[in-house]
Amino acid sequence: MRPTICFAAAFIVFTNLSFCLVSAQNVAGKFAARTKLSDASSSKKKKRSFWVSRKNIAVEDEEDKYGECRWTKQGVRKCWWWDLFLAESEMIVKAVGMSVLCAVVSWLWHLRSQYYVDEDRGKEEDKAEDIVCDSPEQVKSLFQSVEVGFEDLHMTLKQKKKGEPDRVILDGSIRGVAKPGRMLAIMGPSGSGKTTTLHAIAGKVKYDKRITLSGKRFINGEPVTGDSLIPMAFVEQEVNFFPHMTVKETLDFQVELKMGSTLKTKSERDKLVKELMGQLGLTKSANTIVGNAKIRGLSGGERKRLSIACEMISSPPVIMLDEPTSGLDSYQATQVVETLRKLADQGKTIVSVIHQPSQHTFQLFDDLLLVSEGKLMYFGEVRNVRGHMEGLGYGCESEVGTAEHVLDCVSRVVGAGADAEKASVERIEAIASAARKQSDELMMATEEQTNEGKVAKKMKHIVDRSHMHPGVNILKQFKLLLGRALQETVRGKAAIIIKVIQQVTLGVIYGGIYTLGDNQASIMDRFGLLSLIVIGATNMAMAGTIRSFPKEKAIVSNEISSSMYRTGPYFIAKALSELPLIGVFNAIFSSLIYPLAKLHPGKFKTFLGLTSLHSIASEAFGLLIGSISPSSDVALALFPPTIVLNIIFDGKNISPENTPAALRWVNEIGLIRWGFSGLALNEFEGLEFSTTGPRRGPVTKTGEEALARFGLDGMKISDVVRAQTKLIAGCWLLSFFGLALTRQKYEVMHSPRK
Repeated sequence: MRPTICFAAAFIVFTNLSFCLVSAQNVAGKFAARTKLSDASSSKKKKRSFWVSRKNIAVEDEEDKYGECRWTKQGVRKCWWWDLFLAESEMIVKAVGMSVLCAVVSWLWHLRSQYYVDEDRGKEEDKAEDIVCDSPEQVKSLFQSVEVGFEDLHMTLKQKKKGEPDRVILDGSIRGVAKPGRMLAIMGPSGSGKTTTLHAIAGKVKYDKRITLSGKRFINGEPVTGDSLIPMAFVEQEVNFFPHMTVKETLDFQVELKMGSTLKTKSERDKLVKELMGQLGLTKSANTIVGNAKIRGLSGGERKRLSIACEMISSPPVIMLDEPTSGLDSYQATQVVETLRKLADQGKTIVSVIHQPSQHTFQLFDDLLLVSEGKLMYFGEVRNVRGHMEGLGYGCESEVGTAEHVLDCVSRVVGAGADAEKASVERIEAIASAARKQSDELMMATEEQTNEGKVAKKMKHIVDRSHMHPGVNILKQFKLLLGRALQETVRGKAAIIIKVIQQVTLGVIYGGIYTLGDNQASIMDRFGLLSLIVIGATNMAMAGTIRSFPKEKAIVSNEISSSMYRTGPYFIAKALSELPLIGVFNAIFSSLIYPLAKLHPGKFKTFLGLTSLHSIASEAFGLLIGSISPSSDVALALFPPTIVLNIIFDGKNISPENTPAALRWVNEIGLIRWGFSGLALNEFEGLEFSTTGPRRGPVTKTGEEALARFGLDGMKISDVVRAQTKLIAGCWLLSFFGLALTRQKYEVMHSPRK
């Protein structure tokens, strides 16, 4: 892969630099020709230099075509190589831009390829170690039951202000082990580092250049590398789904993608879905849509159980959950934890962050990892924690629950006086000191095992192999993703109704205001109406995509990162699913505005095609902004300047000749410019205007003369279609790379310092 990319990048750069050299030669040739012309017109022969007296320049040469020379106050003409460079800057900028773009795309694609494990290298390592795992079944057999160990977890956050010490999030004392058939609860006060601990164990700490993470992790007593995955299901605190899909449809979709190659028949897949719904108490809600904050659907507890069901499809041996009971009432929280208890009794390893559990919920767990201020407070069995605290001198009354008591013991007192705060700090330090002595007895692995050499790399290959590929081929992925995208689009009735109302309202407003005739005043009215149509279509198409896509991107990114499907099939399905409704909305608008405003008869079909093509281009541009933006707030912030730039370079507000040379490329990709040009050509070609009535400037008799006012003479509709097609293809391509390369990155856990 690397030699191919280097060769391609070198070829592209060499080719485009050749274009730059040709342009430079053209500049030099023009300068030499201009120098000879000025010398010939001079009354006296003198040596040519960059400074030439005004009197030595011929009169006919005073009009400077390229603008490479200018006059100073002293009557001296000054010629600069930079000004000469601008004469051919457009070609040079395009060539250099293409080189840079291709090089960046090649580099990013190379990085993307490095995201996946090199199978061949892994196979060679396996052979060297005499371990063969050629099939997913063999890999799965190694992890029927998994014990996850961890120790010396340490994390610091570098402060933004220079000179300030790094903030310690985890101090390196945290260690423990999660065993098969048991439930490990991670507890602590708010801000204690319990969620960070869970993410560090799972290898899910989001990348930040200011974070430093170190520690050791073990699978069944064997060390794994810092960037190795764990054969697990990870359930985030907030899990998003496509809101218009039912519970059964959501599970059907994920089962087909994850298990399509294993479960060949539909009856087998349906049986698995039915078992999952029965196991997690979702049978009664099978035909209920999932919903979200705006669309009524499942309850909070049902959504949590659905997220667990989705992760249980591939039957992972380890399940890690981040506060699965947060936001739920005590009954729903108990139901969720009881479901986890059943899974643990089946041999699963359960690790969960739990926040302020009830006594009944707390007793369902087997082991407890208690943390406070990033320090280990206790690790051991739940039934022993009360006696442990009493042994340290922090007993409690019998009517106080154990969970409530231990949280009180490890919480810092704030606002109750200096003495109380000091006593709480001393108490926390005493409990942490006892926990460190207790954890020293916990042996994770021998010294030979912790060297993270060949054994760690071997484990990385075995574990990562099961996460590398989707369960079905690309065509099947595309079919399923297209079906889901079309289903979500059609079922979004509220959004469809709003967009239909928008199109009808705009059509009636424009049609009620504009009634076009054939007098001179109607020329500017036509240009104004067409400009408003294009700006309105651009605004609505881009705004709708920018508002909705970042939310969908959050769901899709998680699915892609879990290797459920590839970016390519998703993106093609997403782009194609938008086309039917674009045609419907534009047909509604066009059928209203065309007869009401009395636009050019006989050209309705071309008008409809051009407006639809422009809407597709606008949505593609919005998709590009959404794909490269990390959040919807950033995407919405980029929307206004994008619209403003498109309005400025729409072909009317500034002429291409007066556009700064460094910005002429913006004119070539202007959405509004090409949309307006296409509609204007369609409307004015073949029109004839009367010379009567009010005038707006010189008399214009034909539509071609009107087009010439805006520099559109000589342009064809085919040119507009070709340009917008290129814009759509370019935006889709860049959006694909933006989506593929902006996926979430995670911190690599380094070996702890000795």
